[in-house]
Amino acid sequence: MLNSLKDFFTLEMIYHFTNIGVIPLWILLAFLPGWNGTKVLINSILVPLILSLTYFYVFYIYINTSEGIFSNILDKGKTFELYMGIDQLKKILSDKNVLLLFWIHFLTANLMLGAWIATDAAKNKALQFIVLVPLVLTYFVGPIGLGVYLILRLLAAQKLKLFD
Repeated sequence: MLNSLKDFFTLEMIYHFTNIGVIPLWILLAFLPGWNGTKVLINSILVPLILSLTYFYVFYIYINTSEGIFSNILDKGKTFELYMGIDQLKKILSDKNVLLLFWIHFLTANLMLGAWIATDAAKNKALQFIVLVPLVLTYFVGPIGLGVYLILRLLAAQKLKLFD
């Protein structure tokens, strides 16, 4: 059964589905953050669970079908080889499976960051058109979008709490 799944859910298909799948969520965050449907989709376990299962599937297929970097990392003495330099990272990302894992990780993290921004903006009664720019930036370059949002929040609210 796993082989038939692997034949059906190719890396290209997973890549396209994950990319297309998050776009409606970002549109909802940007334009309808207060709608109950947005709250259900963004604040429920459904989307993170789907992305987590997709990540797990790609990881499982990878470790069971290749002699890739993960099998090398698990060897004694090579556990931290991943962190030893940009050349090692480049080598790791040259594998399509690993690149897809990193891409799903990126999409998931940025979506959760966008959800936090939208929720925090609603809680602080920020004008939606002001939040739109940080959300778009967060979609493309997560930490920059967060930084822009925090600066705008500081300027608008004249306060920035370290925690809720």
